Amino acid sequence: ELVNVPQDVVMEVYELLRPGRAKDKQQLLAAAAKLRDEHGARLMAAFVEEAAQVYEERGLFTYRF
Repeated sequence: ELVNVPQDVVMEVYELLRPGRAKDKQQLLAAAAKLRDEHGARLMAAFVEEAAQVYEERGLFTYRF
């Protein structure tokens, strides 16, 4: 599914998924929407949306680095 997603987009999402890198849930949801709407990566978008929920529950949006 990620074969058709440009490498810079993959790296952008990867960086956001590192704990403390995304500033809030909305930032991850926007990345998920981009994956789904612009690149057709529905499964990865669902994964990022799930991660956003878990990060919110665990307080992982606090900037750490």
